[in-house]
Amino acid sequence: MLTYRKCVAILLKRNDKFFVGERADIPNAWQLPQGGVDEGETYLEAAQRELYEETGIKSIRLLGQTSHSYKYDFSDESQKRAVLKYGSLKYIGQEQVFFVFDFIGTESEINLETTQREFSRWKWESIPEIIKKIVSFKRQAYIGAIEELRNAKII
Repeated sequence: MLTYRKCVAILLKRNDKFFVGERADIPNAWQLPQGGVDEGETYLEAAQRELYEETGIKSIRLLGQTSHSYKYDFSDESQKRAVLKYGSLKYIGQEQVFFVFDFIGTESEINLETTQREFSRWKWESIPEIIKKIVSFKRQAYIGAIEELRNAKII
């Protein structure tokens, strides 16, 4: 039986906008930095590691996180890509804990030229723009997490 992959998503804040990246493998597909939680790693450690691996960013201050995880199922297209890439489908979707960090560095720190390049370009966006740009199968998870973080006055 397929399960959900334990995962983190990062809302990196600068002023009143947040970092979004265009996926290197799918043009015009924008998302927050995100990734899986490794064995023996805390969710916070995973969020810090994933942010650094995908963006080169280390200059951050934790503002908060969701109190629970938000699930979404992979789209049919995502499942097909996973089978082509890995030979089989390991997970039905992802179960994400969302973290909010304040970016306290300079933009010169941002480096997308990583060993396993995740993003082709990036920008700062408002929450409504992020919700509009995110792929439909992730949208409800993003909306739920953002609503929780707003209600907790974290964002």
